[in-house]
Amino acid sequence: MRAKIKVLRLQHSLVEPTNHRILDELGAFPELEIKALCPTWGIESGSRRDLKQSPRADLQAARTALTFHYSTTFYLEKLGAAMRNFKPDIIHIHDEPWSLTTGQTLALRRIYAPRAKIVFSSAQNIHKNYPFPFGRIERWNHAVASAGHGCCEGVRDVVRAKGFKGPFEISPLGIDPELFDYRPHGGTIAPGGAVIGYVGQIVEEKGVFTLLRAMSELGRGARAVFVGPGPDTDRARDLSSQLSLSGNVEFIGGVPHSEVARAMSGFDILAVPSLTTSKWKEQFGRVIVEAMSRGVPVVGSSSGSIPEVAGDAGAIFPEGDSQALAAALARLIDNPKQLAEMSAAGRDRVLRLFTWRRAAQIHRDIYLQIM
Repeated sequence: MRAKIKVLRLQHSLVEPTNHRILDELGAFPELEIKALCPTWGIESGSRRDLKQSPRADLQAARTALTFHYSTTFYLEKLGAAMRNFKPDIIHIHDEPWSLTTGQTLALRRIYAPRAKIVFSSAQNIHKNYPFPFGRIERWNHAVASAGHGCCEGVRDVVRAKGFKGPFEISPLGIDPELFDYRPHGGTIAPGGAVIGYVGQIVEEKGVFTLLRAMSELGRGARAVFVGPGPDTDRARDLSSQLSLSGNVEFIGGVPHSEVARAMSGFDILAVPSLTTSKWKEQFGRVIVEAMSRGVPVVGSSSGSIPEVAGDAGAIFPEGDSQALAAALARLIDNPKQLAEMSAAGRDRVLRLFTWRRAAQIHRDIYLQIM
């Protein structure tokens, strides 16, 4: 009988309990044995998450330094011991290839697990040259890694341009379709007017001001509900007042990720109006997938991976164009049949492409390919 493939996953996002589903799905494969390590705290979806003690046997939480950003996170304990005691065949670094976690892992691997193969993850879809030591860590990773994966095609383009020649797969940021259970939109708008939802950081590059201007042009008694924290909240409130939208716009602040599905339950449409900047463009847009799973039709901008993720189940408008966004929203509000069809198509797309099970299958295939 062939021995199980032992995989050590380093994944900062496991500080959020709803992301533990990936461990459940990977653990269901009989050919794999999974151990994971994450920080005791981190920033997920713009809010602090704490995991002082893991509730799972396959996950350890470790103290870290410089945890204010995932790229600078440095493990103060347990990483070397995990390599020494677990003796992994594969170390899966679910952080950027230029992060301090990657550099630390590659250094400790030389001592404790020199035969372990490296799999890395990336969401960076803009070609950037990083300062020391990050650029050197990235080059080291690309020289020794056996495989990688990213959340959109733009990531693969960047990785190839930077010289990585090994297998590189597109893997979704998975969701739990049971947590984001399906509530089909029948196409009927309540008498009070359509509710246009937004979930994410209240920052300019996420297009919140574009959405507010679109709401001013849309009319039809529509209301906008903004879910999420952010430094530009006061500016957004001021703009809504200037546009005489105060009675039709609500800012409810951040909610735990486990409550996002409930927050979406009152939406008729989700708007994802992200804007490309010189340093960032939409890398995946998990909220798109969460809304589609919930049965909420999505209208998104052309920034980054939004058209790729939404596919033919969403409506796309040119980023930054508030008139085009207002027109796209109006077409859906005025077309109950299209609203209902998009609701069903979105859920179907999620079940085919964006579940934790699908992500786990892709990761498993990578592991088998390199062993």
